[in-house]
Amino acid sequence: MGVLCVTVTAAGLFLGSAEGKSTDVLSMQQQESKIVALLGDLNEHAPDSVKNKLRQLINDAESRIAERESKGDYRITREEVKLWKAITDLLDKETIRQYGVYYYKNLGFTVGSGQQQMDYGMETMENLKKEISTQDWNSLNKIRNDYFAAEENGTQNSTVNAEFKMREILKNYRALDADAIILNTLSDKNQQTLGMFIITPEHEAVYQDGAENGLNRLEAEEQEALHQIWEETTAILPKEMFTNFKYFVVAGDGEYGVLAYVTKLGSENEVWSMAVDWADIKDDGFYPYTVVHEMAHYITLNDNQLKYDKGSGYPIDRYTEWMCVAKEDSYIQAYYNLFWRDIIIDWYVNPENPYFFFRHQSEFVSSYASTDCAEDMAESFAAYVLLEKASTPEAQAKLDFFDSYPELKAIKTDILNNIKENDVYVSPTIAMENTTEVKKEELDGFVNVLVGITEILCK
Repeated sequence: MGVLCVTVTAAGLFLGSAEGKSTDVLSMQQQESKIVALLGDLNEHAPDSVKNKLRQLINDAESRIAERESKGDYRITREEVKLWKAITDLLDKETIRQYGVYYYKNLGFTVGSGQQQMDYGMETMENLKKEISTQDWNSLNKIRNDYFAAEENGTQNSTVNAEFKMREILKNYRALDADAIILNTLSDKNQQTLGMFIITPEHEAVYQDGAENGLNRLEAEEQEALHQIWEETTAILPKEMFTNFKYFVVAGDGEYGVLAYVTKLGSENEVWSMAVDWADIKDDGFYPYTVVHEMAHYITLNDNQLKYDKGSGYPIDRYTEWMCVAKEDSYIQAYYNLFWRDIIIDWYVNPENPYFFFRHQSEFVSSYASTDCAEDMAESFAAYVLLEKASTPEAQAKLDFFDSYPELKAIKTDILNNIKENDVYVSPTIAMENTTEVKKEELDGFVNVLVGITEILCK
């Protein structure tokens, strides 16, 4: 069970087994291409001293990767991590030099959400006390506690183990829906689920009684209010697009938190669920981008695009997620090759580094798109469907990428026809912030305070 809006791991950077790679040193053309890609919007004004240092570091890093992978070893070494961090540190300092430290704060970025930790899943657990034996309840509760402890410790196989153990217990209770209970107990603790709907083969959403999924039972008026959210969603996305979705869930963490998310339910990404936050559905025209973005995750990360791979590893040239690897002819592998491979080392060092976005603003349709490759692809697909054009040539190249696939062009046409037929308002911009036009702050003598500022802002 993977919530895609928040969890995507570094592409191709972990364990190893099978596929080899040449140890040839980068050609000068390849090297310069990577330098330009890493600098992004900084390239034009970056001094030769910075570029020369980057050349040295990137050549060393890529040579180490090539040598290691030629031996079938895909585990990153400590020496490589040090090199990658040195590359990112150098890029951060150049970003600060060109844009100024207050650029970070003026765009509204904050360190950490500061959100109080809730545990709405415990409501489901409390409701289950009436449905299962005390012994089984205690076992489920222990599995859940161990799961969240493992998540905090970064134990990667915790989800699969927890789901398997829970199913073994819940299979003895035929009146309970194991998939739904697992969703409601293992989802992010801050996500409060109000109601769940089963998506039928006829693409209708039928309310699922709380006695089956551990939620509080809703009255008829409440059920209808939540069902209206399904109607608003399918006024944007044609209902047929939900063929491989089992649930439509109304859940959330309040305004401007997680707007929506999709979840893989099957062991090999073959069954899905979509959840939307009722608090973030407004008349401002941004909701269409949200649901098209989430459907894009399904389109690009389903079992036809990724293959389940429990223990193998792949070279850095392959796109991977946790326990999955992109098929060679998949959309996301092609997207990764074109737009992310040359910058992946910098991103991997600190995926939450705001300066990564700053130096690549022209390449992203929104700041959220810089989160990782999968989020970038989903944001770009939403823009491809709903925007007339991107604001920069670099971002437009990502939108044009989708036009090379006739089936994706057809999906765009179907969504736009559905929106037109249902008279849905779509904002002319993809996000509220206009990040590509914010002017840099000129700070006299700022170079003197470069030392240490990156660590302070990016912890």
